[in-house]
Amino acid sequence: MALAVLAAAVTASVSLAACGRDLPPSALVGASSIPVAEREPMPHVSGPTLSGSTLDLSALRGKVVVLNSWASWCGPCTQEAPQIAEFRNTADPSKVAVVGLDVSDKSGDAKDFVVKYGITYPSIVDPEGALLATVPGVPPAALPSTVIIDADGRIAGRVIGATTAQQLRDLVASASE
Repeated sequence: MALAVLAAAVTASVSLAACGRDLPPSALVGASSIPVAEREPMPHVSGPTLSGSTLDLSALRGKVVVLNSWASWCGPCTQEAPQIAEFRNTADPSKVAVVGLDVSDKSGDAKDFVVKYGITYPSIVDPEGALLATVPGVPPAALPSTVIIDADGRIAGRVIGATTAQQLRDLVASASE
């Protein structure tokens, strides 16, 4: 009986994740894949990167994009950083792009984080968390959080909380279907 109640609660949490702004962040923690018919467009995300260039996610159309929000001061972000770097290093760059979204961080701390964890993908700087706050289904201050964007620019999956390389492989595979 308890198992059935737990299963129902998890199912309800996952199915309601698309309405993320109406739920407490704790109800959204975990991963969810979004069926093609229910995918919504990713809002416009563009800005300066830690390296000083400018990146616009729309330039990556045609690839699945893994957009990971992080901050150097975020404990779970430090736990997942090696996992995301591993995923990035094994993903096919002709089909998948990984982009960081550095939220509410100091520039020097962010650059040190990138070096420490071997992050080789670009990170857009989001000093006030304004870009993160526009992502549907992600609580406005959810760190870490990851959004999987399909090749057509639609949100195909989300992870609220720390992720793993395997979880990203599974979500990217689902986004590519």
